[in-house]
Amino acid sequence: MKFRCGCFNLYLTALVAIALVGCETTGSDSDKNAASELSTLRIHLETHPDPITGSSTQIRVGREDPVLLHVSGAMIGEINLLAAEVWDGNEGQYAIHLQFDREGTQTLEALSMSYRGKRLAIQSQFPAPRWIGLVRMNQRISDGSLLFRPDATRQECVRIVSGLNKAVAKMRKLKD
Repeated sequence: MKFRCGCFNLYLTALVAIALVGCETTGSDSDKNAASELSTLRIHLETHPDPITGSSTQIRVGREDPVLLHVSGAMIGEINLLAAEVWDGNEGQYAIHLQFDREGTQTLEALSMSYRGKRLAIQSQFPAPRWIGLVRMNQRISDGSLLFRPDATRQECVRIVSGLNKAVAKMRKLKD
């Protein structure tokens, strides 16, 4: 059997070139810190317990006086968000205002019309995941905005809103 060194060297060179092109250095610490500053948002619909298919999950919302309920999978997320704000009320009162895009508005409107009287459970990760609020849908929500009083301190609310707005800006940059 004859072995041709020229072909072997050509294949070896091509393999090394492919390996070097495929290598990428890991991100810097500033990239990791920027990712940890992002927040997530998931809005789930209250549902009945479903032990047969397991499509519902029991959750506990609230730290001082917890409310137990079953929820389905996430219906709306930060991908549907346009902006988030902390609204101040009377002394010591605050709320989070969420404004959704067209798809989020349509989903929110459909949920509020179809499931009147049910609650929406709101979960956020900032950096640890936590259920931060409940909103009862007593009327049609057609303007794409949701206002709720979170089970969080004012500093946590500012952190959540800041992280959500950074996530929205990052997703907008990726779309463009």
